[in-house]
Parts: sequence; structure tokens; C-alpha cells
Amino acid sequence: MKQHPAIAFSCLAVCLLSGLGAWAANPVRNPGFEEVTGNVPTAWGLPKAAGAVFAIDETTAHSGKRSGRITGTAPDKQTRFVQAWRQDIDLPAEGVPWLTGWYKADQLQTGRLNVLHKDSAGKVLKNQGLKTVKGTFDWKKFTFELQPPKGCKNIQLVLGLQKSTGTIWFDDVTVDSRKKVDYGHARFTIEGTPMAAGKNPLVAIFVLGKTGLSTGDKLVLQWDYWRTSREFRLLKLKAHCGVPGVQLQLRKVPRKKSWPPTRKPIDWEATLVSPAHLPTGTEITLTGMLTMGRHSNVKAGLMAGVIPSGGDSPTPVSDVFVIQSHGGKAAKLKCVAEARPVRGKPGRITVAVTDRFGNPASAFRGTVMFQNASRTDLPTTYTFTEEDAGSRSFMATCPADAVTRVTVTHEVWTGTSNPILPRQKDEPAIYFGDIHSHCEISGDAVGDPDLAYDYAQKFHGLDFAALSDHSPKRDRWQRAIEVANRHNDPGHFVALLGFEWSSNSVGHRNAYYPGYDGPEQPNVDNNMQAWWDWLAKRDQEAIIIPHHSNTQAGQILANGRPAWEPCDWSVINHRYQRVVEICQNRGSFEAPGGPIKELRIRRKDVGASVQTALALGHRFGFIGSTDTHSGRPGTGHARAAVMPTSYTRRGIWQAMHDRRCYATTGPHTLVFFTVNKQPMGSELRLDGKQSRTIQWRIVGTTSIKRVDLLRNNEVIKSWTKSKADDMRAEFEFPQPLRATEWWYVRVIQNDTHLAWSSPIWVDPAP
Repeated sequence: MKQHPAIAFSCLAVCLLSGLGAWAANPVRNPGFEEVTGNVPTAWGLPKAAGAVFAIDETTAHSGKRSGRITGTAPDKQTRFVQAWRQDIDLPAEGVPWLTGWYKADQLQTGRLNVLHKDSAGKVLKNQGLKTVKGTFDWKKFTFELQPPKGCKNIQLVLGLQKSTGTIWFDDVTVDSRKKVDYGHARFTIEGTPMAAGKNPLVAIFVLGKTGLSTGDKLVLQWDYWRTSREFRLLKLKAHCGVPGVQLQLRKVPRKKSWPPTRKPIDWEATLVSPAHLPTGTEITLTGMLTMGRHSNVKAGLMAGVIPSGGDSPTPVSDVFVIQSHGGKAAKLKCVAEARPVRGKPGRITVAVTDRFGNPASAFRGTVMFQNASRTDLPTTYTFTEEDAGSRSFMATCPADAVTRVTVTHEVWTGTSNPILPRQKDEPAIYFGDIHSHCEISGDAVGDPDLAYDYAQKFHGLDFAALSDHSPKRDRWQRAIEVANRHNDPGHFVALLGFEWSSNSVGHRNAYYPGYDGPEQPNVDNNMQAWWDWLAKRDQEAIIIPHHSNTQAGQILANGRPAWEPCDWSVINHRYQRVVEICQNRGSFEAPGGPIKELRIRRKDVGASVQTALALGHRFGFIGSTDTHSGRPGTGHARAAVMPTSYTRRGIWQAMHDRRCYATTGPHTLVFFTVNKQPMGSELRLDGKQSRTIQWRIVGTTSIKRVDLLRNNEVIKSWTKSKADDMRAEFEFPQPLRATEWWYVRVIQNDTHLAWSSPIWVDPAP
């Protein structure tokens, strides 16, 4: 019987395709969006998504007559998930699945290609991000090796856009099963001992496997994470191969400038130009100079891979090679003291030795001298041991009726402590901390969280600290809780529990809890009223602290807007939003105008200064904290000072809640401030004829240039005193009280550091 030509061709196609692996044909149903029922493409469906329009496009296609189109119209209405054409496909029993297809874009902000790997019950085991695209381009081919985890039975294709405007098209989507490629393996070595900011030769040796290497294939060096990669630089890469006539074109891949960055950036690629093919066993050596990171608490991973010609993502051919620098020689000496120990009782004095970048000088074995030990019960000298690892704390009793500053020396190094002023037993203490810092729990920070708390105590001498990492969920939030609780040691060091919620549109705010647990960030619209209502409904205690209110991000999104914008002050909430971070590493945000060098306001006013918020009716206590992303709380220009009744997590939290706190740009300056003998953060009611009596005392870490007294954001009196580091004054304000007033003092030291008391509010009695 004569076979029909079409049947014969179909059989031949099946036979040819069977050589690819376990699948006899493309398992993607309706791969070209050609089959349509009404206006719905078969197998893909037609999602009804807010902020995005899905359609079959009969005017453009890579092949055939149709393609699948998605247009983003309102990113703020889109969910956090990818607005995508989706299709579930069963996995084959054998072979490696590959996804190929074609896409084009027009003024696209963020296009995403993902694959969800699922088990037999439909549970997602892995979300494999394949590619993020943007801009305008004509039809391009994409090719990705899929990496299903153990237990995966099927996959879901996710092809679309995310929080984006613009349009993306898809066509001719194919999944096939191929024999596993064998590109071989690679190994790394670093010559010498990596020291902070040092330079070490790095060698990567590729040994090709059975697949070999063909013209257009690329050998690549790829970092395991974008943030850690920015601590290191790989330069001057060269390629060598013992086979005559081999040409490799080297290229350093430019860093993505818009936000977000590439998660696992490729640093270098070496493309085979000639010959047409290199066989198994061929060795190719890449050598370069690696500039080490400055922080010894940061680990980065470098990987080797191969991208086949026309491909997009690398196939790994090495394990992750972990790179970490070591602290250098001792170069700095620091002394930090407990500011207000009880009279007649010993207080803590921490002496720390670091290299020039602030890394622990753990190898230091020198002897330090205490110059004024006769006024305390400190030893006259101390020799560091291996157990100290660069930091040693002493308990010492200081004179009860004077300000003491402890000075330590070693050869040419000198470290002088902050002022120590013992207190009466019934007076509140003053403790200094940094509660806004990030470690590797955040996506854009580095450093081990345990090392972060350890460093805060031993090398910055902080009394309390918190890691406020970005929106940690599930396992990351549990890790944050466990680490904070592990380091919380009432009476010696307090680790607060908190996190940051960064909203692009209404500003950044941190949350802090008084207990040993607390809810992770809820799924509500933003970090303002909806969040506070969510907390109130659960009767959850929390303090919500806005920061860098009067500035915006330097990073630009694909749509041209900043990655985050100023704080929205339109909603007042005195239950939760009771404190503001008035200064941090980005500068101060006290006043409108700017830049104002003396006040450390570094950027122009964008309408959301702290004084703007006060004028609107917000009642904020002031703190400072660094916002460091180095995994080292206290590194930078800001401190929170609190005056609790107990040295516990609850005590520190309650002092901030009650606004018994103040801010400095780093030094442990002592600030005392009252209105009618009421402490900072208070709210007073006076009749219209009562005077306001303001009393203050400042004990600086250096001489004080000026103390300003502000009423309703205006300076009404200033005090100056040449070379004094301890100043005090009393001021009477007898004018009739006709409306609410808020008072605070601002301190400017001669070394340009500042401090701000929290305001005190005076309301007219009814």
C-alpha cells in the first residue's frame, strides 16, 4: 500500500526528533499561538489581570500568522507575580529539558521568563528565573537549559512582564529533551594570602569534556551573587591555550546600571573565535588580578561556566569558589565607654584594635597603656592575647562627681573614650546603639549576622543594636529572630528585633518589636495606614521608624524613576509612628532647603524633611542610625541614644516608644534637655500665661561650636563658648502660649559632628 507523502514526512520527523531524547515531539501545546477559540489561545488561556492586557496579535509573528502579546498598562495595579502566559508540561523520565522560543519587546520596563518546577501534587519546588529583559527590540531567540530539582514531575512556563509598562510578544515556544552536555570542568586558585584591599593573581583552568568547545561558545566567570561581587574586582584577564592557532576574544561584561541589578552577574567572557572546534581534554587557562574586598566579614563565590553559541545562560562547570579577604595589620586604636554607669559601680570600657579598614586586628599582641588610670581602677597597662582577637572589655569605676575620658595608647596610636558621667541610681542611663543596619539576610547587603552583632559590641562598643534587613520572609525572618535572640544579653548587650519595609512610593520605614518574636511583613498595600491597621487589629506592639525621609534613590528603574522616593507624611499615627531617623550615613534630614553643609544636609529639599513633618503635626522622637549594608552595625555616621529605666530589650524599646531618646552623627555625646523639668519626648499642657523654662546640658566628645535652641523649627537662641566641651544653660520664655509649640536643641561640635535632642511639645490647656 502506498503511503501518503504527508504521513511519510510525519513519521520521518518523529524518527528524527526521537534522537533528541525522551520526547517524540514538542510537548508545548499551541507553541506558536496559532490555535484560537474565539480570542483565546488554546492551552495558554487568556488571563484577566489588573494592570495588564493579554491578546492574540495577528499583525506580528515570528512565524505563522499569530503571536501572544502582553501589554502592561498600570504597574501599580499588577500583583507582585509575573503577569504571564502560563502552561504546565510533564517532564520526561530521561534527558535534560531545554526551553527555546522567540520574543520581541516595545518600550518594555521589565519582562520576565521563569519556569516553576513542581512535584506530583503540584507543589512548587523551585522557581527558576531564566531572564529579565527590557527596552525595545525585534524578534530574538532565547535558549535555556532547565534545571529541575529532585522530585520534580512537571514544569510551568511563565512568560510575561512584572510591575511593568510596555509590550512583550512570544512565539514558537519549544521544550525538548537533550542528552546531557559535557563541557568538562574548571578549577580556581588564588596565589598568596588574600588581605583586605590587597591584589592577588587568580587562575582559572578549564579542561574541556566530551562536548568540547565550538566557534562562538563562551567560557565565562560568573559571581554567585551581585552584592558580594561588588566587594571584589577582577581585572587584566588573559587567556592561554597550548593548542596552536587558538583565538579567544576576551570581554569584561559591563555592570547593569539600572535597578534591579543582575542577580548572578557574569564578570568576564572568553569567546572561541577559531578553530571551529576544540576537542575533549583541551586546557584553557584564564589569569587575572583580583583586588580583594576591604571587609573581612564578606564571602563571595566565583563560578566557571560555558554558554553555547546563541545561548543566554551558562552551564556550570565548577563548584563555587569562595573568596574572602583577611584583616590586615593593626592600624587603629579605639576606646568606647559606658556613658552613664551608676555612681560607685563599675562600667564597661572597650578597647579595640583594627586594621586601616576597620577589620578586627585579631593577630595584635601589643601592650596598651591607660594614661589616666590613677583616676579609675583600670590597670596601667594591658597586653592583648590570642583569646582577645583584637578587642578587650574592662570593668572600671570612675570618679562620681566629674566627667572622665579614658585615653589608651600604643606606640603612635591613641584612642580616647567618650565622656563618662556616673549617674544616681534613680536616674535613667544613656545607652548608644545602631538599630538600622543590614547583613546578608538582605538582598543588597553583605556579612554574616552573628558576626554583625559580635562586631557591634566588640569593635564599636555599642550598648545595643539591631539588624533591620529588607522584608525578610519565612526562613529569612526566622533566621533574623534566632540571631537577635541569640545575641540579646540583658544587662550587657541588647539586640532588638526588627526589619525594614522599603516602599518605592511612600518611603522607607523600619519596624521594631519589644519581645522575642513578632510578625513578618504583612501582605498589605504599603508601609503606612494599611500596615498600622493590620498591627492594631492584632494588638501588636511595634514602633515604626521612617528614615532618609527627604531624599530619593540614586538608582534608576527601567521606567526612568528613582528606585525609591521620599517619605509620605500625609498620614499621622501617634500609636506606631512615634520616632524618626533624623540622620544616617546619607546625611541629615532635619530641615528643608539644602544642601546645608553645617547641618550635614547633602541633597536638595524634596519636601519631606523632619521639620516639614513636625509642622504637619507629627510628634517624633529623634534617633540616628547608620543604614550600613556592610554587616557591621555602627559603621558610619549616626547613633541612637536612649534613656531607659532597664537595660533590657523591653527597656530600650519602651524608651524609644516614649521618645526618651536623641540622635547624634556618631559620637557618644551626652545631651540633657528639659522644658519645665519634663524630659525630652514629653507632651505638656500649660495655660496661656505660664512661662516655658528650658534647661540643657551638653557634654561633647570634642569642643562645642554652638548649641541652638529651636521653637517650632526656628532658632530663637544660640550659645557659643570657645573650646568648651561641657556646656549648660537655662532659658526663660515668658511669651503667652497661643498654640502648640515644640522645642528641641541642636548641638554642633567643632569637629562638625551634630546631636539633636528629641522635641518636647507644649499644648495650650483647654
